[in-house]
Amino acid sequence: MAILRLLWPAGLILNGLLAILARSQSAPFWFVFLAALCFALMLAIFYLWTQPANRVTQNWTTVPANREALRQQWECSRAANTAIAFAALCLATMSALSWRPNGS
Repeated sequence: MAILRLLWPAGLILNGLLAILARSQSAPFWFVFLAALCFALMLAIFYLWTQPANRVTQNWTTVPANREALRQQWECSRAANTAIAFAALCLATMSALSWRPNGS
């Protein structure tokens, strides 16, 4: 399970590297650059909203007084990250589909 924690940082790094490699072609570069930004945004959302709720509830093993507000915060942050992950997938796919061999 701990290895799954590396997926979003790996996605950010790999999409960033791919943006560097694709910089010679405008459309693929911007698509993959935006995909990398999606991963950065997902990490920010996780560390600003999801992780604090997990920490306060000890990964949902305790019930704090503000449980409902924390649950809402956690669910919204997870839903936002799901939508952003889908956008990153679409952007990376569009980058691959718009790539032209030899820059043509």
